[in-house]
Amino acid sequence: MLFTLLALCAFAASAAPYEKTRKQVEASMLVTGELVVAPDGAVKSYKLDRADALPPETKQLLAEVIPSWELDVANADGSPLQSPAAVKMSVQLLARPIAGVDDKLRVTIQDTAFRDPNVPFEVKAKAALTPPKYPPFAARSGVSGIVYVVLRLDPDGTVAETHVERVDMTVLSDEKTLRKFSKVLTEAAVEAAKQWTFDIAPERLAKPGPVAVRMPITFKMATDENHIPKAEYGRWQAYVPGPYAPIPWQKRTADGNEVENGLGAMVPGQLYSTDAPIKLRGSRAGS
Repeated sequence: MLFTLLALCAFAASAAPYEKTRKQVEASMLVTGELVVAPDGAVKSYKLDRADALPPETKQLLAEVIPSWELDVANADGSPLQSPAAVKMSVQLLARPIAGVDDKLRVTIQDTAFRDPNVPFEVKAKAALTPPKYPPFAARSGVSGIVYVVLRLDPDGTVAETHVERVDMTVLSDEKTLRKFSKVLTEAAVEAAKQWTFDIAPERLAKPGPVAVRMPITFKMATDENHIPKAEYGRWQAYVPGPYAPIPWQKRTADGNEVENGLGAMVPGQLYSTDAPIKLRGSRAGS
């Protein structure tokens, strides 16, 4: 699916002095909603949040792709589903320039994330998680971004170790400046996260392996109830994706590669398990 994306083109064109980073620019849109999944994993129906705010092209692409999805999902006790279940979803769409075409972009589904709202989360915050302070230097400079933080927890629910998987920036500059602002946002996110405490379910403590959770932390001025910046839902946002840093304590996949676990589809401010209990079978792609 191709269409003109003026915002991204303007964002990129204004960055002529930053040719190297300009080539990394992508446009992202985060769409949330709900699926009804059959016991065999097939999607029976779906509903998009605030569908009236989404571009027609976006809704058309999702309408073509989502009904073909199949998910691996089970009951809270791990037993197979006996009846359809409602699953929350979030989808990251990406728009990238097409080589040799100046004013068109190709839209694809980049990442997906799912959660069953009826399954008790094995790790939950003991109290409201105090968000990080927006670094004044970054705010004055108009810098915004998302820091993807992973927390390894001690059995008492305190933070034993922090790891930043990726920092996506929504300001374009030279590499040195981007690294500087990325570091500023990272330090603010990690400083706040180290103070958080959690309750860990006994059954999770009984499982082997470290207990860890993930949270995307956004640095933007105003957000809605889903922690998505106001006036941005249903709109394309240009950004420069940062490099991915594998979780040091997480096992590698069988082929030796790391899995980013759908980072871009995760809703900022929401807690996620690093175990990804609900997974999409096969391809999520559409274009």
